[in-house]
Amino acid sequence: MSSKARHRLGTGLATLMLAAALSAGCSSDSDSKSNDTPPPADPTTRDTAQGPVRGMLSDSGDMLVFRGIPYAAPPVGQLRFAAPEPAPSRTEVLEATAFGPDCAQAGGVMGAPSLSEDCLYLNIYTPATGSNHPVMVWIHGGAFTGGSGGPSYDPSRLVAEGVTVVTLNYRLGAFGFLAHPALTAEQGGVSGSYGLLDQKAALEWLQANIANFGGDPNNVTIFGESAGGHSVLSLIASPNTGGLFHKAIVQSGALLPKQQPLASAEALGSAAFDNCSDVECLRELSTEEVLERQAALSDGIGLVVNYGSALQPHKSIKEAFDSGDFQRVPILTGTNSDEYTLFMAIQALNPANTPPPPAAYPIAIGGLINAPADSEAVTAIAAAYPLDAYNNNVWQALGAIGTDAVFACSGLDQAQALSKLVTTYAYEFADRDAPLTLLPVRPDPARIELGASHAFEIPYVFGTEASFQERGATDEQLALSRAMVRYWTRFAKTGNPNGGDDPQWPEFSAGGQLLQLNTPAPATQSAATFATRHRCAIWNR
Repeated sequence: MSSKARHRLGTGLATLMLAAALSAGCSSDSDSKSNDTPPPADPTTRDTAQGPVRGMLSDSGDMLVFRGIPYAAPPVGQLRFAAPEPAPSRTEVLEATAFGPDCAQAGGVMGAPSLSEDCLYLNIYTPATGSNHPVMVWIHGGAFTGGSGGPSYDPSRLVAEGVTVVTLNYRLGAFGFLAHPALTAEQGGVSGSYGLLDQKAALEWLQANIANFGGDPNNVTIFGESAGGHSVLSLIASPNTGGLFHKAIVQSGALLPKQQPLASAEALGSAAFDNCSDVECLRELSTEEVLERQAALSDGIGLVVNYGSALQPHKSIKEAFDSGDFQRVPILTGTNSDEYTLFMAIQALNPANTPPPPAAYPIAIGGLINAPADSEAVTAIAAAYPLDAYNNNVWQALGAIGTDAVFACSGLDQAQALSKLVTTYAYEFADRDAPLTLLPVRPDPARIELGASHAFEIPYVFGTEASFQERGATDEQLALSRAMVRYWTRFAKTGNPNGGDDPQWPEFSAGGQLLQLNTPAPATQSAATFATRHRCAIWNR
């Protein structure tokens, strides 16, 4: 398949795929639990560079929670479609007990509608005692158009392992990712990706302040899923983020590694905002008007993050990794074995949709990759994914095609490139009976089987054990979840996920092994086996 066809596949799938989705310094265990710094007189009140904040003690009494702390100035007025500025100082104590507003979004699977542009807030969850805890910074998914770092992500089990966890909001949709010729002229030849600059600003705020909350600013791990995972990769690929983090975890973020150049992003922006030729007009539009203009785009704004921005001035993720020009920190990265079935299930859950007949398979593939049904690309894909291997179920076959093309093979390619220069651990989440995530109900398996679909690994890391069991988790799945929490937090502490009685996770190399996260216990698989099963040969052409 040509590189152009593959790029069209990625961009053509992006809106459907992401709109439903969400996503080295070292300290030892003893360091993270040390108590060298005496606790403040009021442990719920901590100082920041902008002024004091007051949080609260968790019901269990072992975790301090600080919600809704502003890490940057409200991005309104002249700061709309611009890099974030520092948060203003204050003299009064900020009551940090409620989440800040979600960033402006139309609403959907990932969250309710919001019209708030004053949304650059973060939340800190930290052990009630001790200091110098490793810091894990979660970047949420949601297509770069939805979601927040709010109540959907309960990190209590991670914190119980002795780490400080931070979740954050960042600008979404056009507010966060609009590139436009007028903005490029104003901003010295770059524009777009303001949401990623928000994430960078949050990391800068943490460097200045997280020690006051018991965190170690010299041991920060960024992690995220889907759009959040893509964000992590973008931060790694940036030449402007050195020293802000020391390790990274990428969950299902391998999609669209070539991103889009500034010129393409500007063309989209100009088409969507054809009523504005200057920055004043763009900044005078109402929030509702911006959301309406954003919705009118066929590919959406921000679904393919552009380089040629202040964060990534010159290189895409792939170019940075292939050239070795990236932040060289230890990386843990992986995908799920059935990522794309989630997006086909959205169609299957609509009773008005009829499953395509087998004769329509070439047409369905053509629609998926935006190519004629009789094209060479469609013929090659249909041969690689024979329909009878999927019980003549077109939706199921398309789920396999999307998984391999968008996630699995890009993820493997990235792991191979990264492992040449940095410590890399690779995984595949493969629990095909994982409890349901995102969708309201499980579709009829005769229409589509979900397997280990997109975002299904998140409840294995976030949320309480009780909430995980309420989802229907078995004892074996609970054991896998506990192992994943330990793997994630050990990696955050030391850059190595191994320890205790958990199965050994081998360091990845180009011809090496991944860890398959599955029940009854995690086990290794070779990169060659993974590549064959996901038909990476066809996607690497």
